[in-house]
Amino acid sequence: MQNSVHAIVYHAAKSWAYALGWGGALAVCPAAAQAQTAKTLQGDIRVHDPVMIKQGDTYYVFHTGKGVAIKTSKDKVHWQNAGSVFAPTALPAWHKQDIPGQDGSLWAPDISYRNGKYHLYYSVSAWMNFNSSIGYATNTTLDPADSAYKWVDEGQVISYRNGGQGVNVIDPNLFVDTDKKAWLFYGSYKAGLRAVEVDHKTGKLKSAAPALSTITPALGEGVFVLKGPTYYYIFASRGICCKGNESNYQVVMGRAASVTGPYLNKAGESWLNNKYTVLLAGNEAEPGRGHNGFYTEGDSTFIVYHAYTRAAEGASQLRIQPVYVDKEGWPSLDPADRKLFPVITGVKFGK
Repeated sequence: MQNSVHAIVYHAAKSWAYALGWGGALAVCPAAAQAQTAKTLQGDIRVHDPVMIKQGDTYYVFHTGKGVAIKTSKDKVHWQNAGSVFAPTALPAWHKQDIPGQDGSLWAPDISYRNGKYHLYYSVSAWMNFNSSIGYATNTTLDPADSAYKWVDEGQVISYRNGGQGVNVIDPNLFVDTDKKAWLFYGSYKAGLRAVEVDHKTGKLKSAAPALSTITPALGEGVFVLKGPTYYYIFASRGICCKGNESNYQVVMGRAASVTGPYLNKAGESWLNNKYTVLLAGNEAEPGRGHNGFYTEGDSTFIVYHAYTRAAEGASQLRIQPVYVDKEGWPSLDPADRKLFPVITGVKFGK
């Protein structure tokens, strides 16, 4: 989450479809893609910065809240509150080392599954306090009824001390490439976005003074990276968040030939120069939409975000929409494009 401009995320749970037959895997029928429509969500849908993954027959959304809040659903439509990762009264002590007034609200989590564990990254920060850092926790199951259920605090991954001069070290997104290299993307409008390689096995930095890649000098927050058949695609949010109906948050995108960029917009202009292409903007009913993430199931890919909603007096609510691909190979939210967006990696693998 960001200190002055923020929103939500929704992450992946299973392997992504190689739509259109690219990559020699699953070919998707255009009619099947067209059949996907955004559904009206019900229940406890007030969220900020959610990520999603599935275990068994249950979908889990992790989002900004005391101790990292959790919601569950059996159908991705009806949602209910389901506690938190850390008990608000039993938070890791290190959270207050850099921010003594940290109130237990942990922002913008990122969830994935690999090597027999669920891996949760999250932001430790406070409003307008930039001594931020990214924490890390693991669990072997997401089901609290399982006797093995226990979130293990793996400590701090990176902080304002080694995350880049002036960078607000928040909003983590772990991207594991096809070569098994793992990259942690993070940052906000304050000095922009960065990427750092992390150890694929430990999930933490390879050194205390890591080499950082500058993705943007100022643009964006809530970063999320995917890899398609030819390009890496980056998504981030910009604009004003957290002001209810006065918000104008939007999701922007770019793509690159290399995981660390430079990322370019549709016109070939660089994100390093604050040039971007808008994927999702607000409207009268939902003036601010943002902090994108993605989830795939079967042959369908979805973007999930929060929307400041006039009908809910400006509250931020969970939204899910199918993602298509336009004639130029870019992600699209227009059902007229019909074809599903093909992604090779960057998703979160569910169990």
